[in-house]
Amino acid sequence: MAKSIEAEVKRLMATGMTEAEAKETALYDLEVEAGEPTEFDLTAEQQKVAKKYTATGTKKKPTEYQFSKRERKPNETKRHIMGDIKVLFQGLELNGICKDVCLSNPERTLDFEWDGKQYTITLTEHRPKK
Repeated sequence: MAKSIEAEVKRLMATGMTEAEAKETALYDLEVEAGEPTEFDLTAEQQKVAKKYTATGTKKKPTEYQFSKRERKPNETKRHIMGDIKVLFQGLELNGICKDVCLSNPERTLDFEWDGKQYTITLTEHRPKK
């Protein structure tokens, strides 16, 4: 132990401390590592105050969120438009121009095949300008 204190004193003196300061610091460090009480320890009253002000304030039980998908009102205008477009493409299907016409989403998308390639038509209703 004496060698480690002497080595610590030399290391601390290299930082610019005097020999007395370095020895005092090394002995204090040794006391702290051993768990002995020091003059800088908090009193019981100070420990209570420190505990109060260092509390994070976390909740006892974490909040459980209920994620649910919002129900949308049916848009009859879009359904009507997509129905008319479907009738138009079914007419093209009867003439042999396109195939596999189907409404994958009755208010939004129409899928079909033309010349061996798959296509989708998407209907978008824009918000009114302010």
